[in-house]
Amino acid sequence: MTGLPAQRERMPRKNLMLAASIESAGMRAPVRIRNLSESGAMLDGAVLPEAGAPVMLLRADIQVAAIVVWREAGRCGIRFDNIAASVDEWVTGKRAASFNGQRGQARVDAIQTAVRAGSALPPEPGLAAAKALRPGELEQRISEEIVYVQRLIDALGEELVEDPVMLQRHSRVLQNLDRASQVLAHLGTVLAAEDRAAAAQDVAMQDLRERLLRKPIF
Repeated sequence: MTGLPAQRERMPRKNLMLAASIESAGMRAPVRIRNLSESGAMLDGAVLPEAGAPVMLLRADIQVAAIVVWREAGRCGIRFDNIAASVDEWVTGKRAASFNGQRGQARVDAIQTAVRAGSALPPEPGLAAAKALRPGELEQRISEEIVYVQRLIDALGEELVEDPVMLQRHSRVLQNLDRASQVLAHLGTVLAAEDRAAAAQDVAMQDLRERLLRKPIF
C-alpha cells in the first residue's frame, strides 16, 4: 500500500483469542487478538481504525505501537513498529524477567556468562517491585486479574454463541459461563472496594451475596 513501510518477512503466527484494546486518534476500544506473531497480529472488534492508521495495542502490562495494514469485515491486520514482546508475553499479558535488557534464552545465556566471569548479578525487576508494594496494592492487582479472567470468559461465550450447533447442544454450559462471568465481576468489584463489606451488601446476585456475608462457623 502506498505510503506504508516496506513489509517485513512474515513470522510464524499463533491462532488464539485474547482480550486487548487499541488506542488510535485519541480513542480507545476493546478488541480481540485472533492470531499473533512477534511482528504483528490480526484483531477483531466493533471499532477498528482505517488502513494506514497508527495504533497502540495494549494488553495488561504490554503496549506496543503498530500500524494498520488492512481492515475488512470487522477485522484488521496490524504490524508492530518493533519486536517488543514475545508471543508468550502477549498471552500472559506480563513482561518476562529480563537481564541487562535481554529475555528468554538470551537472558539465561547472559546470566551464565556473568556467573562464569564472576560478575555480580543485579536483582530481578519483578522481585524488587514485589518488595515495594504499597498496602492494598496486591489486593487491587488481584481484583484486576479477576476482572481480566471475567473478560476472557465473556469473549469465550461470545465466540461460542455464534455457533448455532454449540448453542443448541450446550445451552446449559453457556449459561454457566455467563453466571461464572457475573460472579467474577462482582468479586472483582468487592475486592477493589475500600469498604468491602458494604460492597458485598450491594452484590446483586442473592446467592453470592449470602455466601459472602454468611456468619462464620466456629
